[in-house]
Parts: sequence; C-alpha cells; structure tokens
Amino acid sequence: MTSNEMLATYESLSELTGTMLAAARGGEWDRLVALEERCQDHVGSLMQAEPMKLSAAEMRAKVAIIRTILQHDAQIRALTEPRMHELQQNLALMRTTRRSLDAYGAQRG
Repeated sequence: MTSNEMLATYESLSELTGTMLAAARGGEWDRLVALEERCQDHVGSLMQAEPMKLSAAEMRAKVAIIRTILQHDAQIRALTEPRMHELQQNLALMRTTRRSLDAYGAQRG
C-alpha cells in the first residue's frame, strides 16, 4: 500500500464513520451494524499494510483524519450506549420471565 492509498483508506474510513454517525442519530441500527462491518474491512487493510515513512504533510493529514474518526466514534458511542443499556435490560427481563415460567411450569407438572 502506498502512502496515497493509505491516506485514501483513512479518508474512506472517516467518511464511513460519518455515515455511521448519521445512522446512529437516525436510530438506523441495522444500517449502523452494516456500516460497522465495512469499517472493520478498512481497519483490517490498514493493519495489514506495511509500516511506511510519511512526509510531514502526509502525517498531518493522517492525524487530522484520525482525529475526525475518533470524534465520530465518540459521538456514535454516546448515541449507542443508551440503546445498548436498554437492550441489556430487556434481555435481563426476558431471562427473568423465562426462569419464572420454567419454575411455574415445573411446579405444575
């Protein structure tokens, strides 16, 4: 991967995280998950790339893009964490209900 390809991948990742943020703001959870999978592909390709020496301008560009990605990520987390907490509570309630039904059914049988 060349430095231009690497920066383009980071830029694409930044755009994806921006789209993910819009999906999270809109409560489009299925779309968010699909976009997250695409992000993982980009991250995987960046992780597999050989380390390279960047010029000062390229490094500044990379740092600016990464900051944007991290800002998107923080905002996405702020939007998704309450939803995740709600889902965890619903699952706990379902487990408790299921245990109660199982216990009641066992007593009747």
